[in-house]
Amino acid sequence: MCRRDRQFRRRLGGRFPPAPLLTGHTANTLLPADRAAGTPTDHLARFFALATGAAYDDISRLWINARHLSRYRPVLRDRVGHQEALWRDRLEDLVREGVERGEFRSDDPHVTTIQILVVIDGLGAHANTATEGRPEVVTRMAVSTAEREPGLERGTLTRRAAALDVSGGS
Repeated sequence: MCRRDRQFRRRLGGRFPPAPLLTGHTANTLLPADRAAGTPTDHLARFFALATGAAYDDISRLWINARHLSRYRPVLRDRVGHQEALWRDRLEDLVREGVERGEFRSDDPHVTTIQILVVIDGLGAHANTATEGRPEVVTRMAVSTAEREPGLERGTLTRRAAALDVSGGS
């Protein structure tokens, strides 16, 4: 577990963080509502540098638990749903902006966003399983989808994240 997640738990008395805190923190960290200067490709590269890899597996585990617990707790279910919509809307806004600026190609930014998030969620669901030995094509699947669907050249997001000096697992 990364230091930031241990701090979350400690701050909350060792309990599992409430989903709104977890997901709000995650959405604000990965896809800020007010993005700093940069292009949509820069912001998408930053997102994937921070939202993939071993460091993000701990966040994925917390999401798995929050989603599971939300099945039994209506208030939590509403909050998780709200935060997932926030996450989806922010990513869709980024894709839409990329299309408007001519950086991305998509007939339907909403569908492109859903495709990207489904792959992220699918990989995140495997956070509780052994990750060593996975082929690179699998570990890069979310980034590959995020490059292919909006028409970016393969490797664009990884190169851009490196140029921005963003650390992560993409």
